[in-house]
Amino acid sequence: METKEKNYSEQIDATVETISTHVEKKSATGLTTTINKWIDVLEDHKDLKTIASDLKKLQKAIEDKNFEKAVTLMATLGEETTKAAEMADGNEATKIKSLGKALTTSSKAIAKFM
Repeated sequence: METKEKNYSEQIDATVETISTHVEKKSATGLTTTINKWIDVLEDHKDLKTIASDLKKLQKAIEDKNFEKAVTLMATLGEETTKAAEMADGNEATKIKSLGKALTTSSKAIAKFM
């Protein structure tokens, strides 16, 4: 179980870094790969299916270059992810909150670019 938590922790860190890098570069190239990884992880958790569904919508919005919708979805995902952190324990909860904050912050930053 500790290895699984470590892998999630590393994946969360990598996701936060990926989101931040994409916002700094003002580029969505390759972001859907990260989203796919999260969809795969979250679909295994019944309590997180709404987040997985919203990630699919985000992926579609990015592919369609509908950045207004992507910003809205990122803000929603930030809120949902922060709420999901309440179900986690310890370091995992901290990491998930960090991901939620990164999504919310990024949605605000991207909205300024538009």
